[in-house]
Amino acid sequence: MITIGIGANWDTQRKRLNIPNDYITAVIRAGGLPVLFPLTDNEAVWKAMIDKVDGVIFPGGEDIHPREFGEEVIPQCDEIVPERDAQELYTYRYLLSTRKPFLAICRGIQLMNVAQGGTLYQDIPTQAPTNINHSQNDTPTDAHKVSITPDTLLHSLIGSDTSPVNSRHHQVIKDLGKGLKVSAMSEDGFIEAVEFADGYPGLGLQWHPENLAPHDPAMQRLFDWLIKEAGKRA
Repeated sequence: MITIGIGANWDTQRKRLNIPNDYITAVIRAGGLPVLFPLTDNEAVWKAMIDKVDGVIFPGGEDIHPREFGEEVIPQCDEIVPERDAQELYTYRYLLSTRKPFLAICRGIQLMNVAQGGTLYQDIPTQAPTNINHSQNDTPTDAHKVSITPDTLLHSLIGSDTSPVNSRHHQVIKDLGKGLKVSAMSEDGFIEAVEFADGYPGLGLQWHPENLAPHDPAMQRLFDWLIKEAGKRA
């Protein structure tokens, strides 16, 4: 069975990992075996985690520390877990050397962009005000629409020029990282999805397809793609 490693949030109060179950069920529906990555400061374990899986999901969660893209923290930043930043930046960069596929979701796309040398708006309402509320935690579907770039991997998977998405983030890509290309934009001009210009099997999505996948076949196809790509390298 194809094994997919999944990162997790860190509960600083209870000192334990947590992960929304929709990530787990989306991988299982696609025919994969989900495995949670522990949070540790052991680099040998970081490397071994990537070596042992066939693909990876970098999920949503805490804000990335702005020092990772050369900025000071502004007051509007939410919780930051530097230990998670260190682990996921390392595992992301090591993963690229293995050519294994991945999905990067919400925080994940931001991690992907920062690792590629890009920057983020630390807080949309403060630094890039818009008439769309991108932090709609109580709207599970159809928070806003995205336009999907033709002739991209994402377009081939979604099968449409537009798609309604959910939206639970207050940070977003500002300057695009090196080697990436935009594959979806929001109606107010923010980057909502990215992929690699050279065709590396990695997709970054600002929305949460794992929540939409139970009722939207197009969103489930993103996880099906991950399993299929991982199977080519297993």
